Amino acid sequence: MMMGVYLIAGMVDSVCGGGGLFTVPALMSIGLPPHMVVGTNQGSLVLGNVTAIYKYNKQGKIDWKIALFAVPFSVVGAFLGARLNLLISERYLQIIMLILLPILALVSFNKRDIGEENHSDLVPKNRKLVDAALIGLVVSIYHAFYGPASGMFYIACFAVILKYDVVNANGISKVILLVACSISAATYAFSGNVNWQLVMTDSITYIIGNYIGSSIALTKGARIVKPTFYFMLIILFIKLIYDYTLGA
Repeated sequence: MMMGVYLIAGMVDSVCGGGGLFTVPALMSIGLPPHMVVGTNQGSLVLGNVTAIYKYNKQGKIDWKIALFAVPFSVVGAFLGARLNLLISERYLQIIMLILLPILALVSFNKRDIGEENHSDLVPKNRKLVDAALIGLVVSIYHAFYGPASGMFYIACFAVILKYDVVNANGISKVILLVACSISAATYAFSGNVNWQLVMTDSITYIIGNYIGSSIALTKGARIVKPTFYFMLIILFIKLIYDYTLGA
């Protein structure tokens, strides 16, 4: 079952992000402790992200300057997010997200041309670097604090703020997420919270899923990425409501 879940998650992740909405509940359902769920999931994602990066880079769909510039800020954001998680309740972020997600959906629907074409060259270079740093910082705070579908938010930010098409935005996000997943997996591994047997088996189908999904995204572009993004946005909204209600 788990290998099938990771196959689907790999396809979803490589198209628009959000695969963790499938993999984390699946790992929880087999009785793994919470920390091992996160550690095992992060470890399983590393090689799949490498596969997606290979595919996107082969087609010239990664702006490496922007991606690598955002990476150190995402590392700082991940540290801050983890610290915040220890200080305040997730419920505050859940409330904020329940307000922001409908706004994001409305903006996307009202501006249907967002992410259709790459107009990033129209953004001044200095502003592009500053915005890339802020995206890396802010989204990584969310990634470490709460987590689900952070790849979707990277894609949305790079498409809306920096005017990349959704495919290029996805390619950039994969580089950042590879670093985040690698650091996270290593951290959990040092504390013994990674089930390596599951990582080895799940990574196989996650790699296959990423290869298939990235091929589809590169071929179909926004026609497949945007509908999948909206679908995953709905799933994330439902999960947020569920988690908030459960904690009430």
